[in-house]
Amino acid sequence: MALLTPLPAKTPDHGAGVPAAGRDRFVDAVRAFGTVVVMLLHWLIPVVAWDGHGLAIGNALSSGQGWLVTWPLQVMPLMFFAAGAAAWWSRSPAGPVRFLRRRLGRLLPPVVAFVLAWAVVLAPAALALGVPAAAVARGASIAPQLLWFVAVYLLLSLVTPWLLRAFHRYGLGLILPFAGAAVAIDGARFLLGGPSWLGYLNVLFVWVVPYLLGFGYADGRFRGVSRRALVAVAAASVLVLALLVAAGPYPASMVGLPGDTMSNMNPPTICLLLVTGFQLPLALLVRGPVLRALAYRPVGRAVAFVQARSMTLYLWHLTAMFVLIGAVLFGLHRQLPEAWSADWWATRPLWYGVLIALTAVLVRVFGRVELRAPRVPRSGRAIAGYAGIGCLLAALLLVITTGTMITDPFGPQTVALLLGALGGTLLVLSRRPAGATSAARGPGRTLQH
Repeated sequence: MALLTPLPAKTPDHGAGVPAAGRDRFVDAVRAFGTVVVMLLHWLIPVVAWDGHGLAIGNALSSGQGWLVTWPLQVMPLMFFAAGAAAWWSRSPAGPVRFLRRRLGRLLPPVVAFVLAWAVVLAPAALALGVPAAAVARGASIAPQLLWFVAVYLLLSLVTPWLLRAFHRYGLGLILPFAGAAVAIDGARFLLGGPSWLGYLNVLFVWVVPYLLGFGYADGRFRGVSRRALVAVAAASVLVLALLVAAGPYPASMVGLPGDTMSNMNPPTICLLLVTGFQLPLALLVRGPVLRALAYRPVGRAVAFVQARSMTLYLWHLTAMFVLIGAVLFGLHRQLPEAWSADWWATRPLWYGVLIALTAVLVRVFGRVELRAPRVPRSGRAIAGYAGIGCLLAALLLVITTGTMITDPFGPQTVALLLGALGGTLLVLSRRPAGATSAARGPGRTLQH
């Protein structure tokens, strides 16, 4: 447990800033809660069968009233809220390239390890063990879809320096034009029949809202908000969300489900703004009890453990599930039980127990990459820095859309690896010589947020 990030002895009043040890325990708890909920929700939903030729993949939440689970458990707004608070505390006047490279110093190593492990080790090993190529290819295409969060986070990090300056001038009022733009995009899509690609502009307009709310929390803007006001905002958000879903065309689920003609997640819709509208007030309402719970050493250490390895847990929990599914389908030659059946319920304790154990092994192996303290680079040359970031974004998008299984030495996966290597090289080259002023070196400990 020596590797755990130490918790501060005293937590400031809500919004009062970063404690002396460089951490805000409430934000840590939000991130840890979100990470665990994402894992549990993903482990709940798989309905997988092998017909001898391919995998039939469904979602347990697509039957009955399963969509109800997605309203409280679609926690990505809380994750972007935590990311925004962390960005506020780690802001630097040195410029956007340096800010980005500081953030990437902690984010990219576990992502690179994940992509390389899938492309070079896991997919070839599965094929060598006799897993059908069609099943391996499907897994290799689904696993990197988790990187969408990394791509959006990178996009938000890219515009963070400008968002910080605008927030200093306009405060929380800066949310209004972004939320309005998201409403306009949805209106153009669903009322005016605009092209479907238009919705992808909401990748920025929707997710920047909880990100900016994280700025507000970190700057103490919510300190004077009453509990009655928080309850009113949460209730109004739920009511409007229910009305939107009832009126259509928005699906009831806040995650993508098989059979839906559209998804609230891909691309994001204004329904996720309303999810933010009730989840964040509820989180702030329980902030006091959360901090009191964190005062108990076992709870505090558990939260510190999860938040310090949040990216590793996020990236690898689906791989653990694929290993278990593969063992059942191709090792034991048995089908998974039908969702919500008696056998399904009876096997849930064993299912979750094995998944926790497998994930623990993967975190033990790959968590060290994330735990390694990032080296804060000096200020960078803008052109090389931006080019490197562009290459990394392109590599991420290729991996997300084409998977990690290399079937052609000149295919998109190889291009993604080359772009990733080029992007990393350009970021290194963007550093100033060692003799450059050291005054630009910022506080590195807040990077752990």
